[in-house]
Amino acid sequence: MRTEADIIARLTQKIPSRIGAREAADVPLGIGDDAAVVRARSGRDWVVSTDSFIEGRHFLGRLHPPNAVGYKALARAVSDLAAMGATPRYFLLTLALPQRRAGNWLDDFACGMGGAARMFRMRLIGGDVSRNQHVAAAITVIGVAPRQPVLTRRGGRPGDCIYVTGHLGAAETGLEILRREGRRALRSNLYSIQRHLHPVPRLAIGSWLAEKGVASAAMDLSDGLSTDLARLCAASRVGAVIHAAALPAGSGERLGIRRSPPRGEREAELRRALDGGEDYELMFTVPLRKASRVPTHFHGVPITRIGELTSRRAILLETNGRTRPLPARGWEHFARSR
Repeated sequence: MRTEADIIARLTQKIPSRIGAREAADVPLGIGDDAAVVRARSGRDWVVSTDSFIEGRHFLGRLHPPNAVGYKALARAVSDLAAMGATPRYFLLTLALPQRRAGNWLDDFACGMGGAARMFRMRLIGGDVSRNQHVAAAITVIGVAPRQPVLTRRGGRPGDCIYVTGHLGAAETGLEILRREGRRALRSNLYSIQRHLHPVPRLAIGSWLAEKGVASAAMDLSDGLSTDLARLCAASRVGAVIHAAALPAGSGERLGIRRSPPRGEREAELRRALDGGEDYELMFTVPLRKASRVPTHFHGVPITRIGELTSRRAILLETNGRTRPLPARGWEHFARSR
């Protein structure tokens, strides 16, 4: 029988949690007490976000390796910090799980989360554990940003150019392959499988956009471009036109899609690029006068201009010179079906 103390010990053995000299000025009191103490330094803002990762809703226990579950639970929360140009520092973990998952599964989960924490240079400073029928992780991430306006969804203006990082639709493809082929697909090391299991938050690009004052608005793409674009447009009170031909949908060969007629393949890639979730790329807008300052690549990650914001409060998709409404068909937690 595993106890709360056993579970906490397993987590802290594998997830960085010791407060060193570098962090002590920010966190006088870390994990192990009733609460952590975080002290803000002058000239900086704390940027805080929270995210949940629930078995059966966000991952499938029979398909997703626990190491990848631990990594992704933290990475997807960190992506929110990247969208606001913040540098990740600390996180809190609330973890509920059944007794049968409190042994080897928990060790692998903690190893994955620990790897993500080291990659993002973060420390676990607190949280809670409890017993539950299924695994449910809630993570609160804390980042730091210079005391200046952070990137938000609200600054877009008509005429601004719309950009995205990376390739869109790869994670959706990876999930489709995993569902179809089961765990044997994990041995293939396909690009799409890796994008689904191990997304990489675009922290460097987010920080650069905030530091240089290039972007007028930004957010991460977690629920699909069509859905997240609608949210940005609503916050900025604008519309948008997206050019289908410009979308950086990966090639079928690159993403591991079996060959099919070119037209059918392109339509499938377009759907994934528009509606597929969990890409965790950045979408940002830039005033036209600053567009020349946006590179085509940043630290090896492609940046693509895909459209522009409009004064008309409608979201449109342009294909071969014709436009049609672009409905929000990405991930929606409370929809009856996908």
